Amino acid sequence: MKKILLVALVALAGFKFSFAQSDVADMLRFGTHDANLLIGAYVEPYAKGLGVGMNNSWYYTAETHKLWGFDLAFSVSAFKVADSDKTFDVNKLGLKYLYAQEGNSIASTAAGSTGGVPLYYDANYQGMTIPVEYFSTPGGSDFDVVPVPIIQASFGLLPNTDIIGRYIPKVKFDIDNEKADVGLWGIGFKHNIRKSLPFIKHLPIDIALFAAYSKMSGESTMHFDYTNYGYSNPAGYVVDENQRGELESKNFKYGLIVSKKIAVITFFASVTGNSSKTTFDILGRFPIPDPERLSDDYTSIDDLLIDAMVDEEDPIALHYKDNYIGLDAGFRLKLAFFSLFGSIAKTNYVTYNAGLSFGFR
Repeated sequence: MKKILLVALVALAGFKFSFAQSDVADMLRFGTHDANLLIGAYVEPYAKGLGVGMNNSWYYTAETHKLWGFDLAFSVSAFKVADSDKTFDVNKLGLKYLYAQEGNSIASTAAGSTGGVPLYYDANYQGMTIPVEYFSTPGGSDFDVVPVPIIQASFGLLPNTDIIGRYIPKVKFDIDNEKADVGLWGIGFKHNIRKSLPFIKHLPIDIALFAAYSKMSGESTMHFDYTNYGYSNPAGYVVDENQRGELESKNFKYGLIVSKKIAVITFFASVTGNSSKTTFDILGRFPIPDPERLSDDYTSIDDLLIDAMVDEEDPIALHYKDNYIGLDAGFRLKLAFFSLFGSIAKTNYVTYNAGLSFGFR
């Protein structure tokens, strides 16, 4: 699926992301200012959802392991993009050179299901200001439920305390003939306070405090030059070999978990605080038109772009921060040496979690 900086999730390896360089070329035609705003609004639902997914599936009970107990869990956390995040208003982004016509300014984000909207450029021709329809924003992927696969291990290394670890080493793969890699790690702590505090140890439920941090990072090479705009490279032009896209997501979660075991079934619920910071960057040296260098008289903007081309360093830098309260509830079904578990969480996006674990307590 060719979309700018579209986050995709693959198998148990983690994440991959790709750049549709034809879409990037369109966005960059009127400079880095407008390109950052357009691309930022387009991919925002996936940037927010990535943090939500990374902050899920850390636990499925408030119980902790006995000393040296452990389990290995495989799960999938699927977040559903809210309807309000499937579109954005182009004319409210603060674009400097481009605009959409009134009544037709609502564009689809990457998670939406509608098409793009035409963007116009006000240009002077023989003393008159005229709008020029130049290109349309990308349409949506119609992909509003995104799975985040998780592998983690829990260990009872301290009294009434579990240490939880996540780790996927850098996985290398190809995206549209470009090299990419991605990996993640995370660490969490869960402490059963019912067993530690004398005045609540007789309660018929388990109560635990929890905190976790995780980080996911990825990189994709790029090859972007004048040919992406439909021109030949000038004589002697050398493409920057350091062109690349970088993705990073840092996430923190903390809260209180309550669970009750009835025979082989454990029911649990929690309230948590969550924060995430996700960045998408296009780095390196890129040929990009500078709108300020366009002349007033023209017959075609395409013809003038080549004269306004300059080399820009690190043209795209997108930063997303999110803080929210989470509520979730679910169950664990214990069957011999393995367990099945599932839950639903309400944050800024609704998230569904399911998986299985192996081990002993």
